Amino acid sequence: AERKVAEAQGVPGTQTLWIRTFGCAHNSSDSEYMEGLLTSHGFTFTDDPDAAALWLVNSCTVKDPSQAAMETVIRKAQAAERPIVVAGCVPQADRHLKSLGGVSMIGTQQIDRVVEVVEATLAGAQVRLLGRARLPRLDLPKVRKNPRVEIVPLSTGCLGSCTYCKTRHARGKLGSYAPEAII
Repeated sequence: AERKVAEAQGVPGTQTLWIRTFGCAHNSSDSEYMEGLLTSHGFTFTDDPDAAALWLVNSCTVKDPSQAAMETVIRKAQAAERPIVVAGCVPQADRHLKSLGGVSMIGTQQIDRVVEVVEATLAGAQVRLLGRARLPRLDLPKVRKNPRVEIVPLSTGCLGSCTYCKTRHARGKLGSYAPEAII
């Protein structure tokens, strides 16, 4: 009962969130980290988007169907007047897309700052953290979706510059984690 009152009053860290992930295993891992960080700060998650105070969408830009599905989710959130944070490859690679207008965005190398982006968005701000400073840490809290599967990123980014692929634009140049960080 106290949690419901705190959530209704907008106390940071008490709101219920909904997360939707599109794309590859790396995106799934990023979502597990973001959910872990948000959970460790008091947020809870629901499978029902209508019951959530904010929608967090981790996007994929490599395949058009995933990006189109993400754009549909954004339109639904905006129609429902629901705050939304778009994370992942789409805002990192295509930050000027018309469908990203009016939403908060967090890039692939800023996922460790998801709590501040969610809190600011819930407070009515529009946040855009799309810098490429470093590799995201691997020792962040994590909520695993499958207790039998651990996704361990060994690297991020890409060596190539294929004309048909946006991975390098979304994830940057190839960067490998130190063996100590992976272990």
